[in-house]
Amino acid sequence: MGFKPADEPEIDELTGLILSAYSVISRGRQYAGMAASPLPLSLNDIDTYLRSRPVQINRELFEQAIFALDDVYREEVMKSDEESEEDDD
Repeated sequence: MGFKPADEPEIDELTGLILSAYSVISRGRQYAGMAASPLPLSLNDIDTYLRSRPVQINRELFEQAIFALDDVYREEVMKSDEESEEDDD
């Protein structure tokens, strides 16, 4: 089709650190039920990460960022599940 690939967005160091941390933290995510619904990450999940990889940013802001990313992820999963159920009907 001749489309030029989109340029990757520039990500500052702090954003990169938070995204990388979220990626690692979410690998230990727990799931529940027959549909394997993702459970929210917990403070314990974040504590486990920070014990092995201390960060030099405000702990409260770090937690807020991780929880915000997790909320978006879980909302997207729920939307996808609802759309799948509608398609099955």
